[in-house]
Amino acid sequence: MSDPTVTDWSDLSVEELEEAVRYHNKKYWIDNDPEISDPDFDQLVETLKDRAPESEALEAIGPAGADVDVFDEETEKLEHAPPMLSLGKCYDEETLHKWYDKFEGDAVATPKIDGVAAALRYDGQGRLSVAATRGTGQIGEVMTEQARHVENIPSRVEATDIEVRGEAVMPVAVFQEKFKHEYANPRNLTAGALKQKDPKQTAKYGIRFFAFDLLGPTCGTEEEKLARLEELGFDVPQFEIVSRDDGQQYYDQIASRRAELRFETDGVVFKANRIDEQQRMGHTAHHPRYALAYKFQGDAGESILRDVIWSVSRTGAINPVGIVDPVVLSGATVTRVSLHNLAIMEHLGGDRGLTKDAKVLMMRRGGVIPNLEQVLEHGDEPIEIPEACPDCGAPTRRDNDVLVADHLQDCSSARLGQLRHFVSEMEIKGFGPKLLEQLYEQEIVTSPPDFFTLTVEDMVPLERVGRKLAEKQIRRIDRARTVSADSFLRALGIDELSHHVSKLLVDTYPSLETIRQLSADELVELHTIGEVIAETVTEGLNEKSELIDALLDHVEVEFPDPGDEVPEIADSPLQDKAVLFTGKMESMTRGKAKEEVQKRGGRCPSSVIRDLDYLVIGDADLERFKEGWRTNKLSKAERYNDDGSNIQIIGESQFLALLEDEPPSREEDLEGLPLFEASNDSK
Repeated sequence: MSDPTVTDWSDLSVEELEEAVRYHNKKYWIDNDPEISDPDFDQLVETLKDRAPESEALEAIGPAGADVDVFDEETEKLEHAPPMLSLGKCYDEETLHKWYDKFEGDAVATPKIDGVAAALRYDGQGRLSVAATRGTGQIGEVMTEQARHVENIPSRVEATDIEVRGEAVMPVAVFQEKFKHEYANPRNLTAGALKQKDPKQTAKYGIRFFAFDLLGPTCGTEEEKLARLEELGFDVPQFEIVSRDDGQQYYDQIASRRAELRFETDGVVFKANRIDEQQRMGHTAHHPRYALAYKFQGDAGESILRDVIWSVSRTGAINPVGIVDPVVLSGATVTRVSLHNLAIMEHLGGDRGLTKDAKVLMMRRGGVIPNLEQVLEHGDEPIEIPEACPDCGAPTRRDNDVLVADHLQDCSSARLGQLRHFVSEMEIKGFGPKLLEQLYEQEIVTSPPDFFTLTVEDMVPLERVGRKLAEKQIRRIDRARTVSADSFLRALGIDELSHHVSKLLVDTYPSLETIRQLSADELVELHTIGEVIAETVTEGLNEKSELIDALLDHVEVEFPDPGDEVPEIADSPLQDKAVLFTGKMESMTRGKAKEEVQKRGGRCPSSVIRDLDYLVIGDADLERFKEGWRTNKLSKAERYNDDGSNIQIIGESQFLALLEDEPPSREEDLEGLPLFEASNDSK
């Protein structure tokens, strides 16, 4: 297997990006068998964030969002208490200094080891009793016997009832000597070594364990904790006590020596040294506030823009993708870059517009996603905006800043996008882009109803599809023959028929027949449904009439039984409150959060409205908000507050307190920061 390079995700549709995020997130966190590199996965996530910042697939990033049903129920699990959280990230000295300003004293700094996180528990006799991977952060997979064959993990220590957390890693020298021609990278191989069915085989991989945390004994500083771990016989990462003014210098030192280190590293971890300060700062649902990962940044390089190709998405949008001469940025070779939309193209090109053979400046922001930053020298041939769809030839037109077309029936790009969207919303897993392309190209599945006439014999001849996989896919399709009404409506692919709108329709009307007969005037009467949404949805339902009828020949659409509704929780601070969520939450999905609000007598509009009570963002985003970061929803909330509204912008921790009947104070949040009311004072 050759070393992977960073993939350019920019030519994928949003639906393809969402599917890829869910798939690779599972491969990393659950299977411990990643198929792409960490920078590649980061780029994938950033591409989706850029294209669809409100995508629910982003809620699945990290261990808590991975599909738990992929666990083998017979595999032993270990609950992590406290959870093994992720680390907050930064990419510049200014952010590092702002973090330092939040606590007293210096920090302990160590290289950030890129391995497999694990926890080791020692019993009342000091014996290794259980070892587990990080897993979801809440639940890990037990690997005790494999851990006993990692050479530097003590089987017994001079301490009782303790837990040691750290990182299992394969030394670079071992990988280079034995495995580099066969495997992609040391981390993947480390994960595989810790899953060996025969634990004795683990010893052959030369895995090492570096301890960085100790639960149980009382220590006054992080430095004391690391010293105690060394006394117990554990290897710890090299570390230094670093002041605020010396933080950047230490980072630069590690970055310059990165190639000399014994293990792969992708940054520097800083932790507040004083344990009392760590306890005061606490943590968010995602990461401890007292620790920060300063990731190695990307770099910039010049290239030549050779051409722009146009990619058709499910919605009919035709998106520009730049083709550039290969340029190496942060160790990755970049040849394609998303240009997003017409407005950005025009901004980059200036008065002359984008031109072929232009010299351009490329940069991987934060070491992740490639961006075309600016045009350094114009070329001679202008980039033409296509007058027809590059796939089906339908005439194009400009809709605000987006190029669209009324695609013809045989437009394969648009049709494939619709199929991907359908299986995603119907939760029919396993139909990735390559498999769908084969089914479509061979005219086996050209529209959603075709999935339900698919047979094992249809699939077996396809590339990389054996009988076992084909049978599995048919079982998945059969499970989708009974589907919730809101999922069915979303699967139709109608613009504006979002999670909120579909749920509102299903909760308000008793049947699909009733919903299909609604007029725009009737629909606009529902709270949070505006005229544009009402017209788009009703027109879409009418246009999809034949598709709906064809699907109803194969599926049963279930509406909720009013008698099965969960009773509301009385006397909640959320009673009669309007709550909106934006961005990624760590403790639960946005869908689950909305259910919790509704159980307490609150409501969840689909967008920022004037009488919104709470706009909830992730704890990490709350800190960014204080520093001036804004999204469209946050900016809109500020504008409404300037006009007299009273919208509170709160973090996820404060929302969780609301669920426990604890109204958040407007004076301070759990970190001692003000609860931001979106006004000019908070900008």
